[in-house]
Amino acid sequence: MPCEYCHQYSIHHPRCPLYEPPKASHNCSICHEGIYDGEEYIVNDDGEYAHWECVDYGRDLAKFLGYEIKEMENSND
Repeated sequence: MPCEYCHQYSIHHPRCPLYEPPKASHNCSICHEGIYDGEEYIVNDDGEYAHWECVDYGRDLAKFLGYEIKEMENSND
């Protein structure tokens, strides 16, 4: 039987008063938004979750994974 408001059968249209937004089981530690079904994500050793697109640069990925980026200094031994 379709919904009396949005006439959908299994899920409600986002504008329907009976619509319930999806619940995220985890939040991105970078943008703090929810990670929803169908979205790509990664998890670091500390158990933090992040959207794949939030770590789209190598520097961001290294930082998220807990690696320290160092600068080589000229050492004359």
